[in-house]
Amino acid sequence: MKIVTSWVKACFAGVGLWAVLVNCQSSDHGTQSAPRQLTPAFYHWKSTFAPTHSEIRQLKDLNVQKLYIHFFDVDWDSRTHKPIPKAFVKFRQKAPGSIVPVVFITNRTLLNLTPAALPELAINVSRSISRISQQNAIRFQEVQFDCDWSVSTRDRYFRLLTLLAKQLRCPLTATIRLHQIKYTDQTGIPPVSRGMLMLYNVADWKRADTRNSIYDAEIASQYLSFVPTYPLPLDVVLPLFRWTVVYRNNRFLTFLSNVNRTALAGSNFLAAQPDSMRFVALRDTAAWGLSIRPGDLFRAEGVTAKTLVNEKTKLSRQIRNQRITFALYHLDSTVLSAYSRETLKTLLVPHPLP
Repeated sequence: MKIVTSWVKACFAGVGLWAVLVNCQSSDHGTQSAPRQLTPAFYHWKSTFAPTHSEIRQLKDLNVQKLYIHFFDVDWDSRTHKPIPKAFVKFRQKAPGSIVPVVFITNRTLLNLTPAALPELAINVSRSISRISQQNAIRFQEVQFDCDWSVSTRDRYFRLLTLLAKQLRCPLTATIRLHQIKYTDQTGIPPVSRGMLMLYNVADWKRADTRNSIYDAEIASQYLSFVPTYPLPLDVVLPLFRWTVVYRNNRFLTFLSNVNRTALAGSNFLAAQPDSMRFVALRDTAAWGLSIRPGDLFRAEGVTAKTLVNEKTKLSRQIRNQRITFALYHLDSTVLSAYSRETLKTLLVPHPLP
């Protein structure tokens, strides 16, 4: 009971534990002769669920009735040597439509957790999901887990997913990275009903010489040919977000969210580099909440509308399941403002099977 007790004390003080209440079903009964069924969706990855009027209008205009909402993280606490819940979402508005709770689990949690502790972690996670859902009148029919598991943590993660499925009593889905598509003999296939292919973070953002860590079509092409052979039905999430990655002495320093190339190019303390996406600081200054030193490197990253549409079309031809969700990451008016209504609609409509 130690893990259960510490978990509750850490995050749920004064709130009683609720019984797991949800029975739900989800299946894909499509056949090759049936028309492709598409579900458009968005991810919500903010600490507070309070979409603006503009964001709500976007959902209605795009006919989006499914939201993947980040509920909380599970991370390893080096002080207590236990897994702890972090970054719980707060609902300021009632969540509309079909809601899929998403829980992010750090790989270091699995690295440090003993196999014997997995059952109690599964209980804690499932109870936390149910508590949040009950308090906010959410009836879910699917739960998604996001974890960039490794070869060394594969067995523990898969065991945890099996235990969670028994606790939650509804289908689970898991995020799948491109390298996990290609190297299934090493990474394995998670015991879930479907995978959500993350079409971003394809390159190492920690390296200063990376061209575009959010999406590099040349790098992605080395993995996408393996999609048709992946044994799980796949859905897809496409990246709308942008950021600037900052390096000091060739080492990663920080991310600047929603700071794009235009903002960098308009800053007189930065000098553009030949590739036009990198800028080097010329002097000491402060901007975007950051103390800047001469020589600091700024790399603007994002994905153009043309690239997103091209890659989505490629994937539509390679994914063979008849029922598919195309999701966009993520629901934020600043992020959405970089793309036209026509582009967003194109990304969310089905592409016919060849």
